[in-house]
Amino acid sequence: MKKIGWLIILCLTLMSCNTQEVNNTENEITDTITNTTEVNDASEDSNQSTNTTEETAEETTEETTDETTEEATEVEVVDYSALYNEFKVNEAGQVIVIMYHNLSDKEGTYASTPDLFRADLERLYNEGYRTVSMSDLINNTIDIPMGTTPVVLTFDDGTKSNFYYEEDGTIGKDSVVGIMDDFYRTHEDFGRNAIFYLYGTNPFREKELLQQKLEYLIDNGYEIGTHTFGHDELNNLSAEGIQKTLGRNEQFIQSLIPDYQMKHLSLPYGLRPKGELESYIYNGTYEDITYEIVSAVNVGWNPIASPASVKFDGSSINRITCGSDEAELHYWLDYFVNKPERRYYSDGDPSTIVVPTDQLESVNDKYLEQVITYEESGDE
Repeated sequence: MKKIGWLIILCLTLMSCNTQEVNNTENEITDTITNTTEVNDASEDSNQSTNTTEETAEETTEETTDETTEEATEVEVVDYSALYNEFKVNEAGQVIVIMYHNLSDKEGTYASTPDLFRADLERLYNEGYRTVSMSDLINNTIDIPMGTTPVVLTFDDGTKSNFYYEEDGTIGKDSVVGIMDDFYRTHEDFGRNAIFYLYGTNPFREKELLQQKLEYLIDNGYEIGTHTFGHDELNNLSAEGIQKTLGRNEQFIQSLIPDYQMKHLSLPYGLRPKGELESYIYNGTYEDITYEIVSAVNVGWNPIASPASVKFDGSSINRITCGSDEAELHYWLDYFVNKPERRYYSDGDPSTIVVPTDQLESVNDKYLEQVITYEESGDE
């Protein structure tokens, strides 16, 4: 009987254990199902959130694109005709080429004083003139702001007053180069262009400093032109003589600054050879030197035609002398104040030639593809 009792107790114990395990298993299954459901719910929430974000982003992108498109279509239209009228643009107008020689204590026919030269620069600047190189004039590559006028400064003979050094090694403050450099520091948009026509073996009269001076001029935008070797009267020379005086001068300059070619000539005393001999001032050979001249300036007394004009002749450029007498610099500056319609005014773009419609016929045919015309308003 005792054995039967123990057996009954053992069976009851085993049944109790199995029931507990089943309950535990059921609980685990229930927990798993619950967790899975929560994950799925979270995933659905996440997907819904993602979809909402994507929809918002698409809407924002569409709005931004629409705004950008609207901004892109709002391009400002420039009324160039109004601008041309405002600045009196006329690139068929006349240009001034000024002739200086030396600076001295008193004013003369070809001479000025340091203070008068400074005053010339100041007036030119204030009245809208901007310096250009002789090369830019000849090539019609004038690049100055709209509404301004080109002016070319030339200096003959290479006197010491054009360019000298002080004892401390600085450029003379009352020399042409010193004054122009100083003016350029405070008026950079005026430019620093000028051409010095030199002759002989001692231009600027400081021979030991000549190479230094020539290099300085070239490095700082100035130009060097030829004035023959002996300041010769070219109308009295033979073909051989013309080639010798121009070739020797070229040869000497190249001995100091190799490869530099003087392309511009100032005719001594304004005299030029006659007939067929004139061709030798533009092309010739002397010993191992071949020269090519693209412009020749006269003494002159009046402004010249625009380089875009059919009347422009680079082989015969008249200059006006410095000073205030009749037909000198200030006479002509006053003239253009009273007659602005005859003055060259830039359009600010070297690639185009802008002229009033009634000036079209004066433009050289080779520039017709670059020409822009406009009707003048007639307003004062």
